[in-house]
This record gives sequence, C-alpha cells and structure tokens, in this order.
Amino acid sequence: MPKDERERIEHEEEIYGYLHQSHISDKNLRRLRTLVETGQPHIRELASIVLEVAAVKPYKKRRLKVLAQQRPDLLEALDRTGLIMAHHWG
Repeated sequence: MPKDERERIEHEEEIYGYLHQSHISDKNLRRLRTLVETGQPHIRELASIVLEVAAVKPYKKRRLKVLAQQRPDLLEALDRTGLIMAHHWG
C-alpha cells in the first residue's frame, strides 16, 4: 500500500478514536491542530470538525444531544462524514 494511503487511513482512525474517547483532551486538541495543517483535504476536514466538536462539548456524555440543540450544522457534518459512528462503536 502506498505511504500516502496508509497515512490517510491511520489519520482517519486516529480522528475517529478521539470522538470515541470519553474526553477530548488538550493533548488531543494539539494533535488535531497538527492534522488540520496536513496536505490531505479529507483529513483536514475531519480534524477541523472534531476540533469544533471539542470546543462545544469535549466530553462524550450527551454530546450528540448538546450538538443537536446548539450546533445542528456540526451534527450534520458529523453525519455527512461518518464521524457520528465513532459514538456507537467499541
């Protein structure tokens, strides 16, 4: 598998993992900011969405409910990108 493709998959899994955690930590936020600067548009988009989610509700408990009330646009972005599934696996 080409290096770029392997990195993309690893970054995607990393980003999905942040939403699965009970809390998106400051360390996670620093890493997400780094990923926003990557050359891969899809990874930039996913990292940017998760950064916005963390700004609204860094803790997982009732996160989707809060997003539905306060940021329906962000909830729609989670759904559109498949990130919403990170709340349901594991």
